[in-house]
Amino acid sequence: MQAIRVALEAGADGVEVDVRATSDGVLVLAHDPDLSRVLGLGPGTGPVVDLTPFAALRRLRLPNGECVPTLTEALDLAARRHAVVVTEVKPEAGGAAAARTARLLAGLLHARRVHRPGADRVTTTSFDLVTAASIAGCGSVSGALIVAPHVDPDVAARRARDRGLTDVHLHPVHVRWDRDVVHRVRGLGLLVSVGVVNDPDEARLMARLGVDMVCTDDPVGFARPRTSPVLSGIRGVGRDAGGPPVTTLGIRG
Repeated sequence: MQAIRVALEAGADGVEVDVRATSDGVLVLAHDPDLSRVLGLGPGTGPVVDLTPFAALRRLRLPNGECVPTLTEALDLAARRHAVVVTEVKPEAGGAAAARTARLLAGLLHARRVHRPGADRVTTTSFDLVTAASIAGCGSVSGALIVAPHVDPDVAARRARDRGLTDVHLHPVHVRWDRDVVHRVRGLGLLVSVGVVNDPDEARLMARLGVDMVCTDDPVGFARPRTSPVLSGIRGVGRDAGGPPVTTLGIRG
């Protein structure tokens, strides 16, 4: 939650969070399968999120003194700021655990739309096409496929479009190797995000190429150059990936 607040206070328009389900079906923010790294424990010695009930996780204290946050808490905070929340379903490889998390996410987002219509601005995402497609349409903003650096972005984009997704999130290497890829993917009617980009000059290049969002590890640093002709008016979305705050800057809104 601290990372989310930092990103929003730096001027980001939203946050990106990694979502896992506890053993009793509560959606929490967690990048890794277990909490060893964030708790400062030895590898593999921390509680495994999907094997642990929420109450047990909630009793833990992170190094900054905060509790393990729920997705609901993140959505509530973002809603108060009218911010976007990009939800990445874990694990990246898909499978039964990801499918379960995706079903819980779809249910939560539906319930929130019923009880708080118009409050949430959510994009759903996954590295796994089956998982991403299963929640396409559940987000109030869009549904995206995240494309790993070793995956052909053109093939991935066509598959994403055919499965009803609206966005693809590319790795910077895709654009560095082939700048025309942005034009080709947008030509399919898809929006394009690129991350992680930590160099403002590279972010400006992405903007000129027509990228719709740029993700960076430095929300505070990226807030400073917004007065530049290219970066002015950029929308920001911040991410907590179990490490430093990350901000996604939406160039076209």
